[in-house]
Amino acid sequence: GFLKAMLVQKIMNMMWFANKHDDGIIFPNHFKLFPYQALVLVLTAVECCVDEWMTSTWMDIAFTIQEYCNISDLQLNCLWAFEEATKEVRVLARICKRMYE
Repeated sequence: GFLKAMLVQKIMNMMWFANKHDDGIIFPNHFKLFPYQALVLVLTAVECCVDEWMTSTWMDIAFTIQEYCNISDLQLNCLWAFEEATKEVRVLARICKRMYE
């Protein structure tokens, strides 16, 4: 699904794993199971980028908490619901673990 999109992985790598000074490298124990909240941040940023092109012409949209807090909350709730629905097979946890690897 959408969590396996190369764009999601590329953003994660750029933000947290690009060089030896990045948090994903310095604090591996915090990222071995990629944090759901960090995943929501990535997904919300992608949504902002899509919004910038909504009219087929790029328009700068500020990525602010005021604009994207509700969207972020909805995405986190969707992740929690997905985790709950698939808890017996731990789908979300396995995906987040694979994102680190």
